Amino acid sequence: MIRRFAAILLSAVLAFSMSGCLFNLVPKATLRQTGEGYEGKSAYTGTSVFDPVYYPYYSMLSQSGKDAYAMIYDGLSDGQTNIKLSGGLSAKDVTDAFNMVLLDHPELFWVRTDFNYSYLEITGAVTSASFNFYDFASTPELLAKAKQDFDKVADAIIAAAKGYRTAAEKELFIHDEINRLADFNSNAKYSQSAYSVFVTHSSVCAGYARAFQYLMQKSGIPCFYCAGTADGDAVAATGGTESSHSWNIVRTGVSYCNVDCMWDDSVSGAYGKKQYPFFNLSDKAFKYHTRTGMSVRLPACNDDTQSYKAKFGDTVEAKDLIFKK
Repeated sequence: MIRRFAAILLSAVLAFSMSGCLFNLVPKATLRQTGEGYEGKSAYTGTSVFDPVYYPYYSMLSQSGKDAYAMIYDGLSDGQTNIKLSGGLSAKDVTDAFNMVLLDHPELFWVRTDFNYSYLEITGAVTSASFNFYDFASTPELLAKAKQDFDKVADAIIAAAKGYRTAAEKELFIHDEINRLADFNSNAKYSQSAYSVFVTHSSVCAGYARAFQYLMQKSGIPCFYCAGTADGDAVAATGGTESSHSWNIVRTGVSYCNVDCMWDDSVSGAYGKKQYPFFNLSDKAFKYHTRTGMSVRLPACNDDTQSYKAKFGDTVEAKDLIFKK
């Protein structure tokens, strides 16, 4: 007998003086086992290839998780809400895979973070999963229109970025375009999607990070979504301890750096002019941020030579910021 199960979505809210972030990503599910069995296992036979240079979360999965990831990605890319899954996958395989797909692929901007799955009772083998799309993509016609609106803005930025000579200059241009388009709003609709930056222009840290990740990937520069917490003086100033947050890790040449577009946007607003205290910093210099979950397995950021001050000129630096209630 096949049973259905709804994944439970965990969510947390971050709000503090300089910025805030609604972070709800990791769907957790409890596996139940009872009745009928499942015969046979089959490996994924699709055509998608996931280069670890651009899609590091895929490489963190087991082989069965990778198979689930590929099947889910192929189905979601085709606009499918109900996806058949083969290979005797466990609930953990499917849940982990869906989480990693969302972390690696900001282009799936219409996909919400909650889902249901069906499984065979005696073994728990998952046979299919049902995913939810945002209301702006609730029909094929609306999804096509949303893609048009999204691509119109994103493609213009990508085309303009090609005019810059170096990868650092392209990155800075994309960073500034994200912050030009978006305003921080803790109550922003679609805030977990890059759509909130490109189309509705109101977002939180997750939307900023996914929009930046998308544009950098499309410009040929490896860029990862990093989940973690914002802590230290920035949160203590408001009486808190730690709060969920997200930002990006960018590959600059052969090294990696942290970038937080949203916090740069918030600091610029406070100063009344562009500032870049959180642009291309090493882990040591990246104050107030701590990685969590699978993001701790992303590459370490040890390069202190790619910051805005080192590459482009004067800016207030993270170490000089003073947070007030």
